[in-house]
Amino acid sequence: MLAGLCRGSAATFRIWKVAFGVVHDVSNTTVDTSQLRIGLFVHLDLPWMNHPFLTGSFKIRTQKQLDALRQLGIASIRIDPNRSDPAPEGEEAPAVEEEPLTDEVKEHLSQALWEEKRRRIEVLKQRRSRLNQCSKRYSQSVSSAKTLMNHLRSSPMQAVEEAQELVVQMVDDLTADSEATVQLVNLKHQDENSYFHAVNVAALALVIGQQLSLEKSQLRLLGMGALFHDLGHQKIPPKILLKKEAFNKAERQFYEQHPRYGAEIARAISGLPKAVIEVISRHHEHLDGSGFPEGLSGGDIGMLTRIIAVVNRYDNLCNGFGAERGFSPHQAVSRMYSQERKWYDAKVLTTFITNLGVYPPGTVVKLADDRVALVVTINPADLLKPNVLLYSPEIPQDEALILDLAEEEVDISKSLHRSDLTEDQIEYLNLSDKLSYYFKPPSGRKSG
Repeated sequence: MLAGLCRGSAATFRIWKVAFGVVHDVSNTTVDTSQLRIGLFVHLDLPWMNHPFLTGSFKIRTQKQLDALRQLGIASIRIDPNRSDPAPEGEEAPAVEEEPLTDEVKEHLSQALWEEKRRRIEVLKQRRSRLNQCSKRYSQSVSSAKTLMNHLRSSPMQAVEEAQELVVQMVDDLTADSEATVQLVNLKHQDENSYFHAVNVAALALVIGQQLSLEKSQLRLLGMGALFHDLGHQKIPPKILLKKEAFNKAERQFYEQHPRYGAEIARAISGLPKAVIEVISRHHEHLDGSGFPEGLSGGDIGMLTRIIAVVNRYDNLCNGFGAERGFSPHQAVSRMYSQERKWYDAKVLTTFITNLGVYPPGTVVKLADDRVALVVTINPADLLKPNVLLYSPEIPQDEALILDLAEEEVDISKSLHRSDLTEDQIEYLNLSDKLSYYFKPPSGRKSG
């Protein structure tokens, strides 16, 4: 199954091989601080601001951490044997404590750790600020999409102009930096699902289009096609469009006409380019001929449509109304690759997975140390080590940590579904029923 994507790449093979993992049992015991050693997983029963560590539960990885734990002034510490490394072979008891540290060394050690914690907190604030900026821009884009869709019937030319303005702004934002990344924007209220879906598809499609080296003019056509791809939904009765159960045969046949209906509406709107109308009419066609409404295949499906087909399917699996909905981002990507990849252009699908990640933004994960977190951005250098927002009840929600798993040297053991979480976890991670995506050029190097 992996050969087509990996093409001999050991690194890519590893990504898919470890994408699913095991759950560790939790079992705690208490030890004297003199028995601590590198490799033990500890729980600090202290308020977050009363210790110099970034989190209150972690594996001891360095001598500096070990020395600092012994200077906290507590007699014993809880450990979790199941998440701890085994003691070195032949070692039955911890070594005798070395010569006590001088007060000067203790003070220097404490100051160094506190400074590191303050530095990390500042980095986390900057990451949160970037996400907040991203959220604001996403909301503005959704508002613009709602306005232009409302103008389609009364003033179609105005709607086209507004769509062009929105797409130009999105393309300009995207191309401001050559390493633009997709970020999660988690919104609590998404009543107007079609507008969010249109912006989701546009944002994801533009990122993929840029990675495929499309010219700016092509990116603009791609964005327009994404915004209008479901134009034909206007002619589908809500009782069918919003049905949560599987369609019966008649309903399926009616629904599968919406690309044709959309193309008819689009042709009546002066100013919509031919490439945009093609996206509207063919975004549900598959390369193997199994799509609808025409059953087209191969060369009949243009590159812009091939891109929209992938990102539209992904967002429908995560956010759609139909029977196939409610997938986690990780589950959606896995399904598309393992079960449906013959439908899609191989290069587009591979680019999509590479840029969205094995654990896309919005995926809830369990870490190897059993902590729960929400993926907020990917790490292009290691798709298995994204940036995550950590569920950590001892830390105030508005100061929740966003960790770089590559820096933390922590693996993901498995992805979780919303139904696997407690109400406290859902609330703390600010999970909504719908997932939204946008792109934010990272700070730093600019392209030209």
